[in-house]
Amino acid sequence: MTGGAGGRPEPPSLASHPLPTPSQEQAPPERPARRQSLGRLFWIGAATILIAAALVAIGAILKGEFSDTDGKICGTLGSLLLCGALAVSGLSLVERRLVPAFGWASVGVAGVSLVLLVAVIWQEFDDETLSRWAGTALVLTVACLLVATSLLLLRGPALLVLVAGEALALAIASLIVIAAIWSDDMSGGAAKADAVFWILGVLGWLLVPILQRFGSAGAPPAAVGAPSPVRVLGELDGVELVASRDPVEGIHVEPPSAGERLVLRRRS
Repeated sequence: MTGGAGGRPEPPSLASHPLPTPSQEQAPPERPARRQSLGRLFWIGAATILIAAALVAIGAILKGEFSDTDGKICGTLGSLLLCGALAVSGLSLVERRLVPAFGWASVGVAGVSLVLLVAVIWQEFDDETLSRWAGTALVLTVACLLVATSLLLLRGPALLVLVAGEALALAIASLIVIAAIWSDDMSGGAAKADAVFWILGVLGWLLVPILQRFGSAGAPPAAVGAPSPVRVLGELDGVELVASRDPVEGIHVEPPSAGERLVLRRRS
């Protein structure tokens, strides 16, 4: 700092502490946009598959018969829809960094299952070993899809124990079925136990969105006597961007529309 006219000190120049330009600032992560594009791609693909299956069914009706080829096409489309749903769910888990190891495992199961299911469908289940591998893959795909969608529906740790119990029940049920596939034998007791575990797993899968909705639609914070939790989304120069179900410090903010995201930026 140097002296100016009249011996008064000059204020520090802004040039010595330049503000970063927009090009120098770190670009916000693109995960929400990628996630949205991924979901849109899946739903477009699902709609396409359903339309194709409907066209095959209409063609079979007009021909007056449902040929083996029609059945193979419908089976292939169904396999593609099921495995595609698991792959998208797994990638969404990876994008959200929510049990990413299970997300990548789900993607791998989806890819292998699609190959096995399509192969066994077009070979008309002639190969016994291939049929067993395809049956194993189908069981794993269904179980992984149920667990993955439950994880994606979670909005907090409150129901994490329920999802863990669901995953455990589905894992036991899957092991029983897979053992029966490879041994060609399932006792009456094993069949009953398997049915119980499948019911428990599906029950957990159904309860996750119901209980989560019930919790969010419960008593208002005023009746409970405690404010809703505040979650910090970002921070810039001591200013925090937070998320809360209630106004924070009396400030009312309009919620973003579908597909939009909040970005904290420095005004130029």
